[in-house]
Amino acid sequence: MNFRRVIIIDLASLGIGEASDANRFNSVGADTLGHVASHEGVNLKLPTLSKLGLGNIRFGDPILGIAPVDKPIGYFGKIHEKNTATDCQSGLREMLDYQDPIRVTSVLDPIVKYSDNYARSIIITNYQSYFSNQNLSDIIAVNKDKLAYQSLHHEAVAPIDGLIYTKILGLQKAAENGDFGAYVQSLREADQQIARLINEMYKTDLLLITASFADDLTISTTPTREYLPLLAYVPADPEGSSLGIRHTLADIGSTIADVFQLDVAKESIGHSFLSELNN
Repeated sequence: MNFRRVIIIDLASLGIGEASDANRFNSVGADTLGHVASHEGVNLKLPTLSKLGLGNIRFGDPILGIAPVDKPIGYFGKIHEKNTATDCQSGLREMLDYQDPIRVTSVLDPIVKYSDNYARSIIITNYQSYFSNQNLSDIIAVNKDKLAYQSLHHEAVAPIDGLIYTKILGLQKAAENGDFGAYVQSLREADQQIARLINEMYKTDLLLITASFADDLTISTTPTREYLPLLAYVPADPEGSSLGIRHTLADIGSTIADVFQLDVAKESIGHSFLSELNN
C-alpha cells in the first residue's frame, strides 16, 4: 500500500497498564484505562476504538466494558517507551525524533522538504515549545478539543499529502485534575470524532492512534510508566492483526519516515512497522 498521508491522534495520558519497569518510576499498579473503566463500570462503551482493536491489546487481561473483538478493523499493539525521562514531553520527542548527522531533529520538516509532491506537516495542539522549532510545519494552535476536532476534520477532507498530528487536550487535563467523569466524557468524544474521521479518510491515508505518555488518575506520579496503546487503521484494507509489543515510540517516527521514503528512516532508533500493515 502506498500511503500519501499519515494522521496521528495522540490520546495523551491514556496508559494501558504498568510497564515492565514501572517499579523504577513509582508506577507499580498503574493502569489508566483499566482504572477509568473500573470507575465507570460496564457503561464505558468506546465502539470505534473497540472495533479498531483497543480491547484486543489487553487480550487475556480484559478491560471492563472494552472486550476484544473477533475481527478488528485495525492493527493493534502496545508500546514501551525507551527513554527514561520523567516529563510529559519526552514521549512526543521519542515518537517523532531521529538523529541526523548534525543534530537531533524530527520527521516533521523533512516530509515537507523532501516530498516529491506538495506536502504539509500539520500540527493541531496547544502551545508546546517542541513544535515551535519545526520551521516547515503548519502549527494550528488550539486550547480546546472542540477547536482541535474542527481543525482536524477540515484538514482531513483536503486532498493534500503529508502528516496531520492532533493532540486530545481534554484527556490530559482530566487526568491532571483526577476527574474521572471528565476523562470518560473526553474518551467518548474522541471515540465519536475518530468514527467521523474514518469516514472522511482517503484510501491512501494511514491513521495511527497512540498516546505520547500515561497519567493514571489514581497515582500521584506524573507521568506514570505504562504501556501505551498503538492502533493503526488502513482504509483500503480494514482488516487488522497484532503489531505486538513495540519497544520505543520511535517506531512511529520510523514508520512515518518509511511511508514518505525519507532517508532519515535509517537514522531512527525505531523500527518501522509499515511492512506489517501490508500483509
